[in-house]
Amino acid sequence: MAGTDAAWAHFARADWEEARAAFAAALDEQPGDAEALDGLGQSLWWLGDRDAAIASRCEAFAAYRRAGDDRKAGGLAAYLAGEHRIDGRVAAAAGWLARAERLLAGRPLGAEHGWLAIERTKRAGDPAEAERSARAALELAHRLADPDIECMALAQLGRAAVAQGRVDAGMALLDEAMAVALGGEAADPLACGDACCTTLVVCHGVADVRRASEWCEAVVDFSERRRFLPVQSWCRAIYGGVLVRSGEWALAEAVLGEALRRSADRRRGGGGALPLATLAGLRLRQGRPDEAAQLLAGIEEHPSAVAPLVELHLTRGEIPLARAVVDQAAAGGTPDPVVLVLDGAVTLAEGDAVTAARLADALGAEAERLDRDDLQGEAALLAGRAALASGRGADAARALETAGACFAGAGAVLEEGRARLGLARAQVALASPLAVRTARAARDAFERLGARRDADEAAALLRDLGVAGRAAGRGGRDELTRREREVLGLIAIGLSNGQIAERLVIAPKTAEHHVGNVLGKLGVRSRAEAAAHAARDGL
Repeated sequence: MAGTDAAWAHFARADWEEARAAFAAALDEQPGDAEALDGLGQSLWWLGDRDAAIASRCEAFAAYRRAGDDRKAGGLAAYLAGEHRIDGRVAAAAGWLARAERLLAGRPLGAEHGWLAIERTKRAGDPAEAERSARAALELAHRLADPDIECMALAQLGRAAVAQGRVDAGMALLDEAMAVALGGEAADPLACGDACCTTLVVCHGVADVRRASEWCEAVVDFSERRRFLPVQSWCRAIYGGVLVRSGEWALAEAVLGEALRRSADRRRGGGGALPLATLAGLRLRQGRPDEAAQLLAGIEEHPSAVAPLVELHLTRGEIPLARAVVDQAAAGGTPDPVVLVLDGAVTLAEGDAVTAARLADALGAEAERLDRDDLQGEAALLAGRAALASGRGADAARALETAGACFAGAGAVLEEGRARLGLARAQVALASPLAVRTARAARDAFERLGARRDADEAAALLRDLGVAGRAAGRGGRDELTRREREVLGLIAIGLSNGQIAERLVIAPKTAEHHVGNVLGKLGVRSRAEAAAHAARDGL
């Protein structure tokens, strides 16, 4: 039909609003047309109206069935199975998956079979099963010469490999998936978005800050150029989480604020829950629990809210509530490493150092299996705190020194400071003269970050040791993050924003944001004045 041809042309150019209007016009001409309903649903999805998109594609499924087109109906059933899985509607998701399998069984192989294979992979019971399913999907993609299925299959195969501890091999597969998705081979925007999302989740999960930052920059730029609005919001939220962990809190606030501006959907499964939960986690790190509570209101059941909810309850002394959230998250499956970390924190708060030590051992074994420095740091931090609570100062000091080194290697700035503050406490227990120096280093790190509550704890320990609890004013340089100090050094040698972006492998807008932060924190109006500061500080 001429109407849908014009609509698909708009869709191919990412003119989502024009595509939506053209598909709606086609439906006015021929109500109930399956292709127009399908195209309308896809356009609405990219405009961010997910509920309306799903409803339209449900109508398209029924229309394809009435027309006897079981192949397209089966492909839509696989898509709807995924959307219901994301929303946690287990029965509905299972029903749609069964419908897809029945409709596509015995049909000549097509892209719809590939989407079904990807959905099977995502709901696999364990990483080994996921790998087998992903390999089958990749083989199918190669048989069909379909780069859309290929990029998703490569991403799922990489994810399964990382989950089994083959991190290098898995990350290589994810890099290849991103090359297919962003390099122009893949044509389906949903397939590109799927590969991007999978890659960013894995990078964030293994605390690969460098790779996650690089791909986040690339995905945000790509999604802006293609006007992939839902992907923009979600990827910005992931990027914000990476920045929070690496100590780039000012930039994280800007990125998360933009993610929330672009997503009005805050319900369970919606795009707004992740940036809200991530921003709540940042507020807790900044020592602002009341603001964190406001951000978490209404998304308490979303998986991304588990960690900030537990931390919020512990901060407020609500230990039974923290325990309830952890137990709910751990129910019904193999414990996630993040849940193990949270379980350990709650167990310590309950005063059970013996069980906390056992959890530290379990977490350490999982960290070794997955080859993750950040989890090794968490395991050592928990072991050190448990040993300190049991009065074993020497054991605590050894574990906490290990934790600090692991967190430093993983780029986890706040966690490194917390390990060092714990080490200072262990040194106090051992009557070590190094305690003051270690506590001061932790305090200074917290103050540079803007971690109020942690800085207060370090200051209190220093006062107990008979020294000043707060650092004397040192001027602007120590208020800068590590990345901002890098930028200041590049300003000092006369680089432009574009040259700074190229040198640091970041987007020009990000470089501009960093330069603005540097000038603001130093209280200067020009790059020349900033360069003078850098010269005085030896940068």
